[in-house]
Amino acid sequence: MRRILVVEDDALIAMELEERLADMGYAVLGPAHTIAEAEALIASDTPDAALLDANVAGQTSVGIGAVLAERGVPVAFCTGYDAVKNLPPSLEKALVLTKPLTDAELRAGIEKLLS
Repeated sequence: MRRILVVEDDALIAMELEERLADMGYAVLGPAHTIAEAEALIASDTPDAALLDANVAGQTSVGIGAVLAERGVPVAFCTGYDAVKNLPPSLEKALVLTKPLTDAELRAGIEKLLS
């Protein structure tokens, strides 16, 4: 089963994403509600892909994304904004999914990450 890291500070959105991903046949690593939780999760485990809220409790998730990209993990930023700022070269082509996501958008995004 493919494992997706979810980093999302809004507990309801995180729970909903976890349920939707499980319904699509994926296992969820997390969800992490803070950058520190995400760092702890990836210190001991490497997911198949990651969905990162761009702004996690006022902190950017770009650093986590960069660490994952260096490990070859495909990353998508889930955000209410139309772009994610200050991306390093390793993340310039990262997928950006605009919240709220429909099931079709979520499924397509995950499939693109894992292809």
